[in-house]
Amino acid sequence: MLKPLRLPALLAAIAACMFFVNLGATHLWDVDEAIFSQAAKEMYLRGDLVTPYFNGQVFPDKPAMMYWLMISAYEVFGTTEFAARFWSAVFGIGSVLLTYRLGRLAFSPSVAFWSGLILATSLNFNIIARAATPDAFLTFFCTLAMLLFVAATAKARPQSGQGNERNAPWAGQTRFEPSWWGWCTVYAAMGAAVLTKGPIGVVLPTASIGLFLLVVRAHHAPTVEGTGWKVALVNLGRWLAGVLAPLHVLRTIWSMRPLTALAMVLLVAGPWYALVGMATDGEWLAGFFGVHNFGRFAHAMDDHSGPIFYYLIAIAIGFFPWSVFASPTLLQMRTQVREGHPWRPGYALAGSWIAVWVGFFSLAGTKLPSYIIPAYPALALLTACFVAQWIHEPAAVPRLFTRLAWGCVALVGVGLVIALPIAAHLVLEDEWFLGALGAIPLAAAIVGWIYSERQQARRSAWTMAAAGAAMWIAMLGFLAPYVDRYQDGPAFAERIAADTAGRPAAVKAFRHFRPSHVYYTDTTVEKIDSPEQVGEFFAAHPADAFVITNEGQFKKLHGQLPADVVVLESRRQIGQDEHVLLLGRDRADVASRPSPGESR
Repeated sequence: MLKPLRLPALLAAIAACMFFVNLGATHLWDVDEAIFSQAAKEMYLRGDLVTPYFNGQVFPDKPAMMYWLMISAYEVFGTTEFAARFWSAVFGIGSVLLTYRLGRLAFSPSVAFWSGLILATSLNFNIIARAATPDAFLTFFCTLAMLLFVAATAKARPQSGQGNERNAPWAGQTRFEPSWWGWCTVYAAMGAAVLTKGPIGVVLPTASIGLFLLVVRAHHAPTVEGTGWKVALVNLGRWLAGVLAPLHVLRTIWSMRPLTALAMVLLVAGPWYALVGMATDGEWLAGFFGVHNFGRFAHAMDDHSGPIFYYLIAIAIGFFPWSVFASPTLLQMRTQVREGHPWRPGYALAGSWIAVWVGFFSLAGTKLPSYIIPAYPALALLTACFVAQWIHEPAAVPRLFTRLAWGCVALVGVGLVIALPIAAHLVLEDEWFLGALGAIPLAAAIVGWIYSERQQARRSAWTMAAAGAAMWIAMLGFLAPYVDRYQDGPAFAERIAADTAGRPAAVKAFRHFRPSHVYYTDTTVEKIDSPEQVGEFFAAHPADAFVITNEGQFKKLHGQLPADVVVLESRRQIGQDEHVLLLGRDRADVASRPSPGESR
Protein backbone atom coordinates (compact mmCIF):
# COMPACT_ATOMS: atom_id res chain seq x y z
CA MET A 1 0.00 0.00 0.00
CA LEU A 2 2.85 2.39 0.79
CA LYS A 3 4.80 1.59 -2.39
CA PRO A 4 3.19 4.39 -4.50
CA LEU A 5 4.28 6.89 -1.83
CA ARG A 6 7.95 5.94 -1.83
CA LEU A 7 9.01 8.07 -4.79
CA PRO A 8 7.21 11.26 -3.73
CA ALA A 9 8.45 10.72 -0.18
CA LEU A 10 12.01 10.42 -1.49
CA LEU A 11 11.58 13.59 -3.54
CA ALA A 12 10.17 15.44 -0.53
CA ALA A 13 13.14 14.33 1.58
CA ILE A 14 15.66 15.43 -1.06
CA ALA A 15 13.90 18.78 -1.52
CA ALA A 16 13.74 19.33 2.24
CA CYS A 17 17.50 18.83 2.48
CA MET A 18 18.05 21.19 -0.44
CA PHE A 19 15.84 23.96 0.91
CA PHE A 20 16.11 23.72 4.70
CA VAL A 21 19.82 23.09 5.34
CA ASN A 22 21.13 26.24 7.07
CA LEU A 23 18.05 28.14 5.90
CA GLY A 24 18.46 30.84 8.53
CA ALA A 25 22.26 30.97 8.49
CA THR A 26 22.49 34.29 6.64
CA HIS A 27 20.93 37.64 7.33
CA LEU A 28 18.28 38.90 4.94
CA TRP A 29 19.70 40.00 1.62
CA ASP A 30 19.00 43.39 0.10
CA VAL A 31 16.87 44.36 -1.59
CA ASP A 32 13.98 41.93 -1.91
CA GLU A 33 14.32 39.70 1.15
CA ALA A 34 14.77 42.58 3.55
CA ILE A 35 11.98 44.72 2.13
CA PHE A 36 9.36 41.94 2.05
CA SER A 37 10.29 40.60 5.48
CA GLN A 38 10.10 44.10 6.95
CA ALA A 39 6.70 44.70 5.34
CA ALA A 40 5.41 41.49 6.92
CA LYS A 41 6.95 42.49 10.26
CA GLU A 42 5.27 45.89 10.19
CA MET A 43 1.89 44.30 9.42
CA TYR A 44 2.51 41.84 12.25
CA LEU A 45 3.48 44.49 14.80
CA ARG A 46 0.61 46.78 13.76
CA GLY A 47 -1.90 43.93 13.99
CA ASP A 48 -3.07 44.88 10.49
CA LEU A 49 -3.60 41.96 8.09
CA VAL A 50 -4.97 44.14 5.30
CA THR A 51 -2.53 46.93 4.44
CA PRO A 52 1.17 46.25 3.72
CA TYR A 53 3.51 48.90 5.11
CA PHE A 54 7.23 49.38 4.73
CA ASN A 55 9.25 51.95 6.64
CA GLY A 56 6.03 53.41 7.98
CA GLN A 57 4.45 54.00 4.56
CA VAL A 58 1.88 52.12 2.47
CA PHE A 59 3.80 49.55 0.43
CA PRO A 60 2.05 48.68 -2.86
CA ASP A 61 4.65 46.22 -4.16
CA LYS A 62 3.00 42.83 -3.58
CA PRO A 63 -0.39 41.53 -2.38
CA ALA A 64 -1.00 39.98 1.01
CA MET A 65 -0.50 36.20 0.60
CA MET A 66 3.26 36.24 1.17
CA TYR A 67 2.94 38.55 4.16
CA TRP A 68 0.24 36.40 5.78
CA LEU A 69 2.44 33.33 5.48
CA MET A 70 5.46 35.16 6.90
CA ILE A 71 3.36 36.48 9.78
CA SER A 72 2.23 32.95 10.65
CA ALA A 73 5.88 31.89 10.78
CA TYR A 74 6.79 34.95 12.89
CA GLU A 75 4.11 33.88 15.34
CA VAL A 76 5.77 30.47 15.76
CA PHE A 77 9.50 31.16 15.29
CA GLY A 78 9.75 34.87 16.06
CA THR A 79 10.81 37.59 13.63
CA THR A 80 13.88 35.72 12.42
CA GLU A 81 15.47 35.02 9.05
CA PHE A 82 14.42 31.38 9.29
CA ALA A 83 10.81 32.40 9.88
CA ALA A 84 10.82 34.80 6.93
CA ARG A 85 12.05 32.02 4.62
CA PHE A 86 10.22 29.07 6.16
CA TRP A 87 7.14 29.01 3.94
CA SER A 88 9.19 29.55 0.78
CA ALA A 89 10.98 26.28 1.50
CA VAL A 90 7.71 24.50 2.27
CA PHE A 91 6.09 25.73 -0.94
CA GLY A 92 9.26 24.80 -2.83
CA ILE A 93 8.82 21.22 -1.66
CA GLY A 94 5.16 21.47 -2.66
CA SER A 95 6.08 22.54 -6.20
CA VAL A 96 8.44 19.57 -6.52
CA LEU A 97 5.61 17.22 -5.55
CA LEU A 98 3.13 18.93 -7.88
CA THR A 99 5.60 18.57 -10.73
CA TYR A 100 5.96 14.90 -9.90
CA ARG A 101 2.19 14.47 -10.02
CA LEU A 102 2.00 16.30 -13.35
CA GLY A 103 4.57 13.90 -14.74
CA ARG A 104 2.53 10.92 -13.54
CA LEU A 105 -0.61 12.19 -15.27
CA ALA A 106 0.91 13.51 -18.49
CA PHE A 107 3.95 11.31 -19.18
CA SER A 108 5.11 8.29 -17.15
CA PRO A 109 6.21 7.36 -13.61
CA SER A 110 9.86 7.60 -14.65
CA VAL A 111 9.38 11.09 -16.11
CA ALA A 112 7.46 12.06 -12.99
CA PHE A 113 10.28 11.15 -10.63
CA TRP A 114 13.01 12.74 -12.71
CA SER A 115 11.03 15.93 -13.23
CA GLY A 116 10.73 16.41 -9.47
CA LEU A 117 14.40 15.65 -8.94
CA ILE A 118 15.48 17.98 -11.75
CA LEU A 119 13.40 20.84 -10.36
CA ALA A 120 14.75 20.30 -6.84
CA THR A 121 18.37 20.41 -8.02
CA SER A 122 18.27 23.39 -10.41
CA LEU A 123 19.99 26.62 -9.36
CA ASN A 124 17.33 29.31 -9.53
CA PHE A 125 14.63 27.13 -8.04
CA ASN A 126 16.87 26.53 -5.03
CA ILE A 127 17.43 30.26 -4.71
CA ILE A 128 13.72 31.13 -4.64
CA ALA A 129 12.88 28.20 -2.34
CA ARG A 130 15.38 29.58 0.18
CA ALA A 131 14.41 33.25 -0.17
CA ALA A 132 11.87 35.46 1.59
CA THR A 133 10.25 36.48 -1.70
CA PRO A 134 6.91 35.66 -3.40
CA ASP A 135 8.39 33.55 -6.21
CA ALA A 136 8.10 30.17 -4.48
CA PHE A 137 4.43 30.85 -3.69
CA LEU A 138 3.63 32.03 -7.21
CA THR A 139 5.35 28.99 -8.73
CA PHE A 140 3.38 26.67 -6.45
CA PHE A 141 -0.04 28.13 -7.24
CA CYS A 142 0.62 28.36 -10.99
CA THR A 143 1.83 24.75 -11.04
CA LEU A 144 -1.21 23.74 -9.01
CA ALA A 145 -3.49 25.37 -11.58
CA MET A 146 -1.79 23.45 -14.40
CA LEU A 147 -2.03 20.19 -12.45
CA LEU A 148 -5.72 20.72 -11.72
CA PHE A 149 -6.33 21.31 -15.42
CA VAL A 150 -4.56 18.08 -16.35
CA ALA A 151 -6.37 16.17 -13.60
CA ALA A 152 -9.72 17.57 -14.75
CA THR A 153 -9.14 16.37 -18.31
CA ALA A 154 -7.34 13.05 -17.75
CA LYS A 155 -9.44 10.04 -18.71
CA ALA A 156 -9.03 6.66 -17.07
CA ARG A 157 -8.22 4.01 -19.69
CA PRO A 158 -5.81 1.11 -20.26
CA GLN A 159 -2.19 2.27 -20.22
CA SER A 160 0.57 1.09 -22.53
CA GLY A 161 4.06 0.14 -21.41
CA GLN A 162 5.28 -1.54 -18.26
CA GLY A 163 6.62 -0.44 -14.89
CA ASN A 164 8.11 3.01 -14.75
CA GLU A 165 7.91 3.32 -18.54
CA ARG A 166 4.16 2.82 -18.83
CA ASN A 167 2.40 5.82 -20.26
CA ALA A 168 0.20 8.00 -18.09
CA PRO A 169 -3.58 8.66 -18.37
CA TRP A 170 -3.02 11.81 -20.47
CA ALA A 171 -0.71 10.07 -22.95
CA GLY A 172 -2.30 9.90 -26.38
CA GLN A 173 -5.43 11.75 -25.27
CA THR A 174 -7.15 13.92 -27.88
CA ARG A 175 -10.04 15.60 -26.01
CA PHE A 176 -9.42 18.08 -23.22
CA GLU A 177 -12.68 19.38 -21.80
CA PRO A 178 -12.81 19.97 -18.03
CA SER A 179 -16.18 20.05 -16.35
CA TRP A 180 -17.50 23.29 -14.89
CA TRP A 181 -16.31 22.15 -11.47
CA GLY A 182 -12.91 21.30 -12.92
CA TRP A 183 -12.56 24.83 -14.28
CA CYS A 184 -13.60 26.20 -10.87
CA THR A 185 -10.71 24.42 -9.17
CA VAL A 186 -8.25 25.63 -11.82
CA TYR A 187 -9.31 29.25 -11.48
CA ALA A 188 -9.42 29.05 -7.68
CA ALA A 189 -5.72 28.14 -7.73
CA MET A 190 -5.11 31.10 -10.03
CA GLY A 191 -7.01 33.29 -7.58
CA ALA A 192 -4.49 32.33 -4.91
CA ALA A 193 -1.72 33.26 -7.36
CA VAL A 194 -3.38 36.67 -7.85
CA LEU A 195 -3.29 37.10 -4.06
CA THR A 196 0.42 36.33 -4.26
CA LYS A 197 1.67 38.49 -7.13
CA GLY A 198 -1.23 40.11 -8.90
CA PRO A 199 -2.74 39.78 -12.39
CA ILE A 200 0.03 37.60 -13.83
CA GLY A 201 -1.23 34.88 -11.48
CA VAL A 202 -4.28 34.45 -13.68
CA VAL A 203 -3.23 35.96 -17.01
CA LEU A 204 -0.19 33.79 -17.72
CA PRO A 205 -1.49 30.40 -16.49
CA THR A 206 -4.74 31.02 -18.41
CA ALA A 207 -2.76 31.98 -21.51
CA SER A 208 -0.64 28.83 -21.12
CA ILE A 209 -3.71 26.60 -21.01
CA GLY A 210 -5.32 28.61 -23.80
CA LEU A 211 -2.31 28.22 -26.09
CA PHE A 212 -2.26 24.49 -25.37
CA LEU A 213 -5.94 24.16 -26.32
CA LEU A 214 -5.39 26.22 -29.47
CA VAL A 215 -2.59 23.88 -30.50
CA VAL A 216 -4.26 20.53 -29.78
CA ARG A 217 -7.68 21.51 -31.15
CA ALA A 218 -6.49 23.26 -34.32
CA HIS A 219 -7.32 21.96 -37.80
CA HIS A 220 -4.21 22.23 -39.92
CA ALA A 221 -3.82 22.32 -43.68
CA PRO A 222 -1.74 19.49 -45.18
CA THR A 223 1.98 20.10 -44.93
CA VAL A 224 4.14 20.70 -47.97
CA GLU A 225 6.58 17.89 -48.70
CA GLY A 226 10.23 18.72 -49.11
CA THR A 227 13.22 20.14 -47.31
CA GLY A 228 14.83 23.53 -46.94
CA TRP A 229 14.03 26.67 -45.04
CA LYS A 230 11.39 27.86 -47.52
CA VAL A 231 9.36 24.67 -47.10
CA ALA A 232 9.78 24.92 -43.33
CA LEU A 233 8.50 28.51 -43.35
CA VAL A 234 5.49 27.56 -45.46
CA ASN A 235 4.59 24.71 -43.12
CA LEU A 236 5.09 26.94 -40.08
CA GLY A 237 2.79 29.54 -41.63
CA ARG A 238 0.10 26.95 -42.29
CA TRP A 239 0.40 25.63 -38.76
CA LEU A 240 0.12 29.11 -37.24
CA ALA A 241 -2.84 29.90 -39.49
CA GLY A 242 -4.65 26.89 -38.07
CA VAL A 243 -3.73 27.65 -34.47
CA LEU A 244 -4.58 31.36 -34.64
CA ALA A 245 -7.66 31.21 -36.87
CA PRO A 246 -9.98 33.91 -35.43
CA LEU A 247 -13.04 31.69 -35.05
CA HIS A 248 -10.92 28.95 -33.48
CA VAL A 249 -9.48 31.46 -31.00
CA LEU A 250 -12.92 32.76 -30.02
CA ARG A 251 -14.31 29.26 -29.56
CA THR A 252 -11.34 28.28 -27.44
CA ILE A 253 -11.67 31.35 -25.22
CA TRP A 254 -15.36 30.71 -24.67
CA SER A 255 -14.77 27.02 -23.95
CA MET A 256 -12.44 28.07 -21.12
CA ARG A 257 -15.41 29.65 -19.30
CA PRO A 258 -14.09 33.22 -18.88
CA LEU A 259 -17.05 34.21 -16.69
CA THR A 260 -16.24 31.34 -14.33
CA ALA A 261 -12.62 32.51 -14.30
CA LEU A 262 -13.65 36.03 -13.36
CA ALA A 263 -16.02 34.78 -10.66
CA MET A 264 -13.51 32.42 -9.03
CA VAL A 265 -10.64 34.92 -9.04
CA LEU A 266 -12.90 37.58 -7.54
CA LEU A 267 -14.17 35.09 -4.97
CA VAL A 268 -10.66 34.14 -3.83
CA ALA A 269 -8.72 37.39 -4.25
CA GLY A 270 -11.39 40.07 -4.61
CA PRO A 271 -12.28 40.58 -0.92
CA TRP A 272 -8.72 41.47 0.09
CA TYR A 273 -8.21 43.81 -2.89
CA ALA A 274 -11.46 45.56 -1.98
CA LEU A 275 -10.45 45.88 1.66
CA VAL A 276 -6.99 47.27 0.93
CA GLY A 277 -8.48 49.70 -1.57
CA MET A 278 -10.92 51.03 1.02
CA ALA A 279 -8.30 51.11 3.78
CA THR A 280 -5.92 53.25 1.71
CA ASP A 281 -8.45 55.29 -0.30
CA GLY A 282 -7.20 53.60 -3.46
CA GLU A 283 -3.54 54.48 -2.85
CA TRP A 284 -2.38 50.86 -2.68
CA LEU A 285 -4.35 49.83 -5.78
CA ALA A 286 -3.02 52.77 -7.81
CA GLY A 287 0.56 52.02 -6.85
CA PHE A 288 0.28 48.28 -7.37
CA PHE A 289 -1.51 48.19 -10.71
CA GLY A 290 -0.18 51.45 -12.12
CA VAL A 291 3.48 51.27 -11.10
CA HIS A 292 4.35 47.70 -10.19
CA ASN A 293 2.39 45.97 -12.97
CA PHE A 294 1.81 48.18 -16.00
CA GLY A 295 4.84 50.32 -15.23
CA ARG A 296 7.20 47.37 -14.87
CA PHE A 297 5.98 45.86 -18.13
CA ALA A 298 6.20 49.09 -20.11
CA HIS A 299 9.52 50.37 -18.77
CA ALA A 300 12.68 49.00 -17.18
CA MET A 301 12.57 49.74 -13.46
CA ASP A 302 15.45 49.72 -10.96
CA ASP A 303 17.94 49.21 -13.83
CA HIS A 304 16.56 45.71 -14.49
CA SER A 305 16.59 45.61 -18.27
CA GLY A 306 17.97 43.26 -20.90
CA PRO A 307 17.88 42.19 -24.55
CA ILE A 308 15.09 40.14 -26.11
CA PHE A 309 17.15 36.95 -25.60
CA TYR A 310 17.73 37.74 -21.91
CA TYR A 311 15.78 34.72 -20.69
CA LEU A 312 17.64 32.24 -22.87
CA ILE A 313 20.77 33.20 -20.95
CA ALA A 314 18.82 33.22 -17.68
CA ILE A 315 17.63 29.66 -18.29
CA ALA A 316 21.09 28.44 -19.31
CA ILE A 317 22.45 29.68 -15.97
CA GLY A 318 19.43 29.35 -13.71
CA PHE A 319 18.45 25.84 -14.81
CA PHE A 320 22.01 24.54 -14.45
CA PRO A 321 23.12 21.74 -14.33
CA TRP A 322 20.17 20.39 -16.31
CA SER A 323 20.32 23.10 -18.97
CA VAL A 324 23.26 21.19 -20.51
CA PHE A 325 20.66 18.74 -21.86
CA ALA A 326 18.73 21.45 -23.74
CA SER A 327 19.72 20.34 -27.25
CA PRO A 328 18.89 16.61 -26.97
CA THR A 329 15.70 17.49 -25.07
CA LEU A 330 14.46 19.75 -27.87
CA LEU A 331 15.47 17.31 -30.59
CA GLN A 332 13.72 14.40 -28.88
CA MET A 333 10.61 16.51 -28.36
CA ARG A 334 10.57 17.52 -32.05
CA THR A 335 11.01 13.94 -33.23
CA GLN A 336 8.38 12.44 -30.94
CA VAL A 337 5.82 15.13 -31.73
CA ARG A 338 6.27 14.50 -35.46
CA GLU A 339 5.93 10.75 -34.94
CA GLY A 340 2.68 11.11 -32.99
CA HIS A 341 4.19 9.84 -29.74
CA PRO A 342 1.69 9.34 -26.85
CA TRP A 343 3.49 12.11 -24.97
CA ARG A 344 2.40 14.73 -27.53
CA PRO A 345 -0.25 16.29 -25.25
CA GLY A 346 2.29 16.62 -22.44
CA TYR A 347 4.82 18.15 -24.79
CA ALA A 348 2.21 20.61 -26.03
CA LEU A 349 1.27 21.67 -22.51
CA ALA A 350 4.85 22.07 -21.29
CA GLY A 351 5.85 23.87 -24.48
CA SER A 352 2.90 26.26 -24.24
CA TRP A 353 3.66 26.88 -20.58
CA ILE A 354 7.26 27.84 -21.32
CA ALA A 355 6.42 29.85 -24.45
CA VAL A 356 3.89 32.04 -22.63
CA TRP A 357 6.05 32.86 -19.61
CA VAL A 358 9.29 33.36 -21.51
CA GLY A 359 7.59 35.19 -24.38
CA PHE A 360 5.64 37.56 -22.12
CA PHE A 361 8.58 38.61 -19.98
CA SER A 362 10.91 38.83 -22.98
CA LEU A 363 8.65 41.63 -24.21
CA ALA A 364 8.50 43.33 -20.80
CA GLY A 365 10.67 46.34 -20.06
CA THR A 366 11.74 45.10 -16.63
CA LYS A 367 13.58 41.78 -16.64
CA LEU A 368 14.74 39.59 -13.77
CA PRO A 369 15.74 35.89 -13.81
CA SER A 370 13.11 35.09 -11.18
CA TYR A 371 10.21 36.26 -13.36
CA ILE A 372 10.12 33.02 -15.39
CA ILE A 373 10.69 30.56 -12.55
CA PRO A 374 6.97 29.59 -12.60
CA ALA A 375 7.85 27.93 -15.94
CA TYR A 376 10.64 25.84 -14.37
CA PRO A 377 8.31 22.89 -13.65
CA ALA A 378 7.63 22.73 -17.40
CA LEU A 379 11.36 22.86 -18.14
CA ALA A 380 11.86 20.05 -15.63
CA LEU A 381 9.14 17.93 -17.28
CA LEU A 382 10.63 18.30 -20.76
CA THR A 383 14.15 17.57 -19.53
CA ALA A 384 12.88 14.57 -17.59
CA CYS A 385 11.39 13.17 -20.80
CA PHE A 386 14.87 13.10 -22.30
CA VAL A 387 16.49 11.70 -19.15
CA ALA A 388 13.87 8.95 -18.83
CA GLN A 389 14.30 7.92 -22.46
CA TRP A 390 18.10 8.05 -22.12
CA ILE A 391 17.96 5.74 -19.11
CA HIS A 392 15.52 3.40 -20.87
CA GLU A 393 17.50 3.26 -24.14
CA PRO A 394 21.06 4.53 -23.62
CA ALA A 395 22.23 3.39 -27.03
CA ALA A 396 19.55 5.49 -28.76
CA VAL A 397 21.14 8.74 -27.55
CA PRO A 398 24.14 9.84 -29.65
CA ARG A 399 27.24 10.05 -27.50
CA LEU A 400 27.95 13.48 -28.94
CA PHE A 401 25.10 14.92 -26.85
CA THR A 402 26.21 13.40 -23.57
CA ARG A 403 29.85 14.27 -24.23
CA LEU A 404 28.92 17.88 -24.92
CA ALA A 405 26.73 17.97 -21.81
CA TRP A 406 29.43 16.69 -19.50
CA GLY A 407 31.98 18.86 -21.26
CA CYS A 408 29.87 21.91 -20.41
CA VAL A 409 29.69 20.81 -16.77
CA ALA A 410 33.47 20.41 -16.72
CA LEU A 411 33.94 23.88 -18.23
CA VAL A 412 31.70 25.37 -15.55
CA GLY A 413 33.77 23.62 -12.90
CA VAL A 414 37.04 24.94 -14.32
CA GLY A 415 35.53 28.40 -14.68
CA LEU A 416 34.41 28.45 -11.05
CA VAL A 417 37.78 27.22 -9.78
CA ILE A 418 39.47 30.09 -11.62
CA ALA A 419 36.86 32.86 -11.42
CA LEU A 420 35.58 32.59 -7.85
CA PRO A 421 38.94 33.26 -6.13
CA ILE A 422 39.51 36.22 -8.46
CA ALA A 423 36.00 37.54 -7.76
CA ALA A 424 36.49 37.01 -4.03
CA HIS A 425 39.72 39.02 -4.17
CA LEU A 426 38.06 41.87 -6.07
CA VAL A 427 34.67 41.89 -4.38
CA LEU A 428 35.26 40.55 -0.87
CA GLU A 429 38.47 40.23 1.12
CA ASP A 430 40.35 37.30 -0.38
CA GLU A 431 37.86 34.54 0.45
CA TRP A 432 39.79 32.49 -2.10
CA PHE A 433 38.51 29.15 -0.82
CA LEU A 434 35.14 29.90 -2.48
CA GLY A 435 36.73 28.51 -5.64
CA ALA A 436 36.49 25.04 -4.11
CA LEU A 437 32.86 25.07 -5.25
CA GLY A 438 34.10 24.41 -8.77
CA ALA A 439 35.56 21.07 -7.70
CA ILE A 440 32.04 19.65 -7.44
CA PRO A 441 30.99 20.01 -11.11
CA LEU A 442 34.54 19.16 -12.22
CA ALA A 443 34.54 15.87 -10.32
CA ALA A 444 30.96 15.14 -11.39
CA ALA A 445 31.88 15.71 -15.04
CA ILE A 446 34.63 13.10 -14.84
CA VAL A 447 32.43 10.51 -13.13
CA GLY A 448 29.38 11.24 -15.26
CA TRP A 449 31.42 11.08 -18.48
CA ILE A 450 32.78 7.64 -17.54
CA TYR A 451 29.31 6.30 -16.76
CA SER A 452 27.95 7.76 -19.97
CA GLU A 453 30.70 6.21 -22.10
CA ARG A 454 29.92 2.84 -20.52
CA GLN A 455 26.22 3.25 -21.43
CA GLN A 456 25.34 3.39 -17.72
CA ALA A 457 22.84 6.18 -18.27
CA ARG A 458 21.04 5.85 -14.94
CA ARG A 459 24.25 6.30 -12.98
CA SER A 460 25.27 9.17 -15.22
CA ALA A 461 21.93 10.93 -14.65
CA TRP A 462 22.17 10.39 -10.90
CA THR A 463 25.65 11.90 -11.00
CA MET A 464 24.16 15.04 -12.55
CA ALA A 465 21.51 15.19 -9.82
CA ALA A 466 24.13 14.67 -7.11
CA ALA A 467 26.26 17.44 -8.61
CA GLY A 468 23.34 19.86 -8.55
CA ALA A 469 22.40 18.93 -4.99
CA ALA A 470 25.97 19.20 -3.70
CA MET A 471 26.66 22.50 -5.48
CA TRP A 472 23.59 24.34 -4.27
CA ILE A 473 23.71 23.02 -0.71
CA ALA A 474 27.38 24.00 -0.54
CA MET A 475 26.86 27.41 -2.14
CA LEU A 476 23.62 28.49 -0.49
CA GLY A 477 23.91 26.62 2.79
CA PHE A 478 27.60 26.85 3.67
CA LEU A 479 29.45 29.37 1.48
CA ALA A 480 26.79 32.10 1.54
CA PRO A 481 27.38 32.76 5.28
CA TYR A 482 30.96 33.81 4.46
CA VAL A 483 29.65 36.39 2.00
CA ASP A 484 26.97 37.37 4.51
CA ARG A 485 29.65 38.72 6.85
CA TYR A 486 30.08 41.66 4.48
CA GLN A 487 26.48 42.87 4.81
CA ASP A 488 26.37 46.26 6.48
CA GLY A 489 22.77 46.35 7.75
CA PRO A 490 23.15 43.92 10.68
CA ALA A 491 26.55 45.37 11.67
CA PHE A 492 25.21 48.92 11.72
CA ALA A 493 22.18 47.83 13.73
CA GLU A 494 24.43 46.19 16.33
CA ARG A 495 26.50 49.35 16.66
CA ILE A 496 23.42 51.54 17.00
CA ALA A 497 21.98 49.24 19.66
CA ALA A 498 25.26 49.27 21.58
CA ASP A 499 25.55 53.06 21.45
CA THR A 500 21.96 53.75 22.47
CA ALA A 501 21.77 51.08 25.19
CA GLY A 502 18.12 50.44 24.43
CA ARG A 503 17.09 54.07 23.99
CA PRO A 504 15.15 55.05 20.84
CA ALA A 505 17.45 55.95 17.97
CA ALA A 506 16.91 58.47 15.18
CA VAL A 507 18.29 57.06 11.92
CA LYS A 508 18.45 58.78 8.53
CA ALA A 509 19.79 57.69 5.15
CA PHE A 510 21.69 60.22 3.06
CA ARG A 511 21.51 59.17 -0.60
CA HIS A 512 22.15 55.54 0.33
CA PHE A 513 19.17 53.50 1.45
CA ARG A 514 18.85 49.76 1.98
CA PRO A 515 15.78 47.92 3.32
CA SER A 516 17.99 45.86 5.65
CA HIS A 517 18.79 49.05 7.58
CA VAL A 518 15.09 49.35 8.41
CA TYR A 519 14.67 45.68 9.27
CA TYR A 520 17.66 45.36 11.59
CA THR A 521 17.47 48.76 13.31
CA ASP A 522 13.77 48.24 14.08
CA THR A 523 13.04 51.88 13.36
CA THR A 524 11.86 54.08 10.54
CA VAL A 525 14.78 55.23 8.39
CA GLU A 526 13.93 58.50 6.69
CA LYS A 527 15.66 59.42 3.44
CA ILE A 528 17.29 62.84 3.27
CA ASP A 529 18.74 64.29 0.11
CA SER A 530 20.68 67.46 0.92
CA PRO A 531 23.89 67.96 2.93
CA GLU A 532 22.21 70.81 4.81
CA GLN A 533 19.53 68.44 6.09
CA VAL A 534 22.21 66.16 7.51
CA GLY A 535 23.77 69.02 9.46
CA GLU A 536 20.37 70.18 10.73
CA PHE A 537 19.49 66.64 11.78
CA PHE A 538 22.60 66.23 13.93
CA ALA A 539 22.15 69.72 15.38
CA ALA A 540 18.61 68.86 16.45
CA HIS A 541 19.66 65.53 18.01
CA PRO A 542 22.56 65.87 20.47
CA ALA A 543 22.59 62.11 21.09
CA ASP A 544 21.34 58.82 19.64
CA ALA A 545 21.33 60.18 16.08
CA PHE A 546 22.81 58.28 13.14
CA VAL A 547 23.14 58.75 9.39
CA ILE A 548 23.89 55.99 6.88
CA THR A 549 25.63 57.00 3.66
CA ASN A 550 28.47 55.90 1.39
CA GLU A 551 31.96 57.23 0.76
CA GLY A 552 31.02 59.14 -2.37
CA GLN A 553 28.18 60.99 -0.65
CA PHE A 554 30.16 61.47 2.56
CA LYS A 555 32.60 63.72 0.69
CA LYS A 556 29.70 66.07 -0.04
CA LEU A 557 29.09 66.57 3.68
CA HIS A 558 32.32 68.52 4.20
CA GLY A 559 31.57 71.54 6.35
CA GLN A 560 28.04 70.38 7.22
CA LEU A 561 28.75 67.96 10.07
CA PRO A 562 29.25 68.99 13.69
CA ALA A 563 32.82 68.46 14.86
CA ASP A 564 31.87 65.58 17.14
CA VAL A 565 30.20 63.50 14.41
CA VAL A 566 32.51 60.73 13.25
CA VAL A 567 32.44 57.55 11.18
CA LEU A 568 31.37 54.87 13.64
CA GLU A 569 31.38 51.92 11.24
CA SER A 570 32.64 51.35 7.71
CA ARG A 571 31.69 48.35 5.60
CA ARG A 572 32.72 47.58 2.05
CA GLN A 573 29.73 47.16 -0.24
CA ILE A 574 29.48 43.67 -1.71
CA GLY A 575 30.57 43.86 -5.31
CA GLN A 576 31.88 47.43 -5.11
CA ASP A 577 35.04 49.22 -4.03
CA GLU A 578 33.05 51.85 -2.14
CA HIS A 579 32.34 51.55 1.58
CA VAL A 580 29.06 52.18 3.38
CA LEU A 581 29.41 54.41 6.44
CA LEU A 582 27.54 54.82 9.70
CA LEU A 583 27.89 58.36 11.02
CA GLY A 584 27.19 59.38 14.59
CA ARG A 585 28.65 60.84 17.74
CA ASP A 586 31.36 58.91 19.47
CA ARG A 587 29.95 57.21 22.55
CA ALA A 588 32.78 58.37 24.80
CA ASP A 589 32.30 61.98 23.71
CA VAL A 590 28.56 61.82 24.34
CA ALA A 591 29.04 60.24 27.76
CA SER A 592 31.38 63.05 28.83
CA ARG A 593 28.80 65.76 28.20
CA PRO A 594 26.60 67.17 30.96
CA SER A 595 22.97 66.23 30.81
CA PRO A 596 20.42 69.02 30.20
CA GLY A 597 20.31 71.38 33.19
CA GLU A 598 23.55 70.01 34.67
CA SER A 599 26.74 72.06 34.85
CA ARG A 600 30.23 70.61 34.60
